[in-house]
Amino acid sequence: MDEEADLALLDQHLLKTNLLSQRMTNILGQLDTRLSRLDKTIAPLGLGPLTKKDTNIELILQALNGNGNGNGNSSQSSSSNKPSSSIPPLRPLRSIPVPSFNSDSNPSPTIQTTGLGSLPKNNGILSPISSPSISKPSPVSGPSIKGFSLGTPLGNPLPSHLRTRTNDLSPIQSAAPSTTASPADETALLTRGPDIMSLSEYNTAFDGVVTDLERMYKGLMEGRGGAREAGVKDLASSPFFHWDSALVEIGFSGMTQLFLKISKDGMGKTIDAEALLNSGPPTPPTLFPPINTLLPLTSKINSTLYPRNPTPKTLSIVQPIWEQTISSFAEMRGDWFCRCLSGLVSRVEEIDEGGIWSEGRGRDKVRGLVGLWESLLNLAEAETLLITTLFPTPPPTLLLQTLSSPTQLLTSTLQPTLNSIKKSLSSQIFTALDLYTSLTKTQISWDQGLTKCFQMTYTPSSPETKDNLSILNQPISTLRSLSLRSFPELLVDIRTTQIDGPPTSSISETTHSTLNYLETLPQYENVVEGLLGKSHSERSWLMGQKDPPSPARNANEEGGTVNLFVADVLGTLLIHLDAKSTSMRKPIGQAFLLNNLSHIRNTTSSFNSDIIGPGAEDMLNKAFRDAKSQYLTEFHLLVNLLTTTHSTPRFGVPVPQGERHHLKESANQFFEKLAELENIVLQYPLNRQDPDMRDRISREAENIIRGGYDAFWGRCAGKGIEKYLRGSPDDVTRRVQAMFR
Repeated sequence: MDEEADLALLDQHLLKTNLLSQRMTNILGQLDTRLSRLDKTIAPLGLGPLTKKDTNIELILQALNGNGNGNGNSSQSSSSNKPSSSIPPLRPLRSIPVPSFNSDSNPSPTIQTTGLGSLPKNNGILSPISSPSISKPSPVSGPSIKGFSLGTPLGNPLPSHLRTRTNDLSPIQSAAPSTTASPADETALLTRGPDIMSLSEYNTAFDGVVTDLERMYKGLMEGRGGAREAGVKDLASSPFFHWDSALVEIGFSGMTQLFLKISKDGMGKTIDAEALLNSGPPTPPTLFPPINTLLPLTSKINSTLYPRNPTPKTLSIVQPIWEQTISSFAEMRGDWFCRCLSGLVSRVEEIDEGGIWSEGRGRDKVRGLVGLWESLLNLAEAETLLITTLFPTPPPTLLLQTLSSPTQLLTSTLQPTLNSIKKSLSSQIFTALDLYTSLTKTQISWDQGLTKCFQMTYTPSSPETKDNLSILNQPISTLRSLSLRSFPELLVDIRTTQIDGPPTSSISETTHSTLNYLETLPQYENVVEGLLGKSHSERSWLMGQKDPPSPARNANEEGGTVNLFVADVLGTLLIHLDAKSTSMRKPIGQAFLLNNLSHIRNTTSSFNSDIIGPGAEDMLNKAFRDAKSQYLTEFHLLVNLLTTTHSTPRFGVPVPQGERHHLKESANQFFEKLAELENIVLQYPLNRQDPDMRDRISREAENIIRGGYDAFWGRCAGKGIEKYLRGSPDDVTRRVQAMFR
C-alpha cells in the first residue's frame, strides 16, 4: 500500500511538472509571437524603393486633403483621355490588410484586416502586402493599386480628382509572394499546440483560422459563371485556402493529441472490479481523475464539431480526426477496463485447478464468472456517466468501442469453463445448471442496463449493438443444451455401470453418486422443471426406451416433471443393483441389495424437498421388502434341513433309513450350514449404519432359527444322538444374535 501511495504521489508531481513546463513554453511562445509581430511591422520599411513610396503617399494624401492645386476639373478631363488603369484587385484574404476610405468628405485612412487584430495606421502609411498578384477584375467599384485593394462603398464612389491622380502612382514592389503566408501569432500558436492551463488564446487563434476558411469556402461555393467563376476557381487553387485548411487540421489535431495525452496520463491507477459488486458504479471523478482538467478542452472540441452556424469545410477536416481520436480513446479505456478486471479474472482462473471442482469449487467458479459480468456492467454504467459528463454531445460509438476489449476478455474467460463442462458433463452437471441459472439472470440485468447506457450515449442501433446486448445468449444456449443432454446421459451412465467385480455387501459407488445427485437436485428444481417441462414428450429423458424403469405413470400423478424424472432415475438404479446382486452368491448378493436399498430409503426420506413421488416411494418399499425376503430365505433353507428325510442310496436305489439316522444327518447338515452362513454374514455384514434394519433382520432370523431348532430339539430327545447336537436352542439363538451385532 505504501508503494502504491508513493507511486501515486510521484505521478501527481510529474503531472504538475509537465503542466508547469507547458506554461513556461507558452510564455516563451507568446514572447516569440510579439517579436514576430514587431518584425512584421517594421520589415516593410526597408523593402522596395522608399522614394517611390514617399511620392505615392504624398500624392494620395494631397488627393484626400483636397490639395490637388485646385485643378480637379482639368484632372477630370485629362483623366478621361487616359486609358483606365486595369490593375488587378486582390481578394480579401485573412493575411492581406485591406485599407478602406470611410467617405470622400472625411478621408481619414483606416486599415482593416480580416484576420486577428489590425495593423497600425502609422499616420496613413500603408504597409506593402505579401501576396501573389492576381489579374482578375475587381468586383468592388473603385481603382486598384498593385499591392492594395482600395475598397469604397458602392453608394459612395471615389471623387473624380482621386480617380485622376491615381493613374500617376508608381507601383510599389512588395516582398516576394509566399505560399504559406499567415499571421505569425496564429501560425505559432497552432503549430506549437494548446496548453491546458491557458486555452483562450489558442482557441481565439483557431477560431480566426476557421472563420477565414469558412469565408473562402463560402465564396467558392457561391461563384456562378463568367469572371466570377474564374475568380472562384483561382480561389480554390489559392495557397491561402490550402494553408488555412492545413492550419485547421493542425490546430484541431493539437487539441485531440492533448486530450489523448492527458487521458492516458490519468489512467495509470486502476480500480478493484470486485469492490464494485458491493459499492456499485463509481462517480466520474473516481473513474476518470482528469475529467475536470479536460472539460474546457472537450467543450471547445464539441463546439467545433457541433457549431451553431454550419461550417461544412471545417467539419470535413476535423470529423475524420475526431473519429480517429475517439477510436484511440475507446481503445485506451477498453484496455484500462481489462486491467481493472484482470485481478478478478486471475482469481476466477485459480479456482479451476484444471477443471476439478470438488468441495464446492464449482459454485465458487460460477460466482466468480458471474461477478465478472456484473463488474463490467457497473463499469459500463459508470463509463456512461463519464461520457455524458465529459462530452456535451456524446460520440455515438464511444461506449460500444470501449466495451469491445473487456467483453472479449470475459468471453475468453468463460469459454474454458464451458469446455470443461462438455468434457465431464456427468460430474459437473450442477455446475452447468448453476451457471445456466446465474447467467440467465445476469443476461436480463445486462440487457436492461446496457440498453439504458446505449440510450444515454445515443448509440445507434446496429449489428454490433445487438451483439453486445445478446453477448451472453450463446453461452446460455450452450449450457441449456448441455443441461438437457445430461438427463438422459445420467440414466445411461447408471445402466452401463460395470456389474462385475469382487463380491461385497457395501454401498455401491453408483448408489452414492445417484443419491448425491438427487440430494442436490432440489436446489435446481425450478430450472430443471422448466427445462424438462418444455420437452416435446413427457419422458424425453428415456430417449425412446420402450419400458419405463419405474411404475410411475405420469407427471401429474407423481407430483411434477421433476418427480417423474426422479422416479425413473431410482428405477434405473434398482435395476442396476438387482443385476449386480445376481452376479454374486445368494447370501452375499442379497446382503448387498438389502444394504443399498436400505441406504436409498433412509437417504431419500431425509430430503428437504419432496421430490420422491408416491410411485417412487411404493417402488422403493416393495424392492426393500423383496430384498429382505430373499435375504431371510437363507435362514428358512437352514431350518428346512432339520426336517429333511435322508436316505442312503445302494446300487442306485434309495434305501430307507431309521428315524435316528435321519435326525443324525439333519443335525450334521444344519450345524455345517449354520457355520457357513455365520461366516458369510460376519464377512459380509448388513449395514452397520442402519442399526434398526439390523435389529429387525436379526429378530426375524432368530425367530426362524429358534422355532425350527426347538422342534428338532424335541424330536431328538431320547434318541441317543445328543453327541451330534452341537448346542442347545439357547446356544443356537446366541449364535444367530452374534451374527448381527
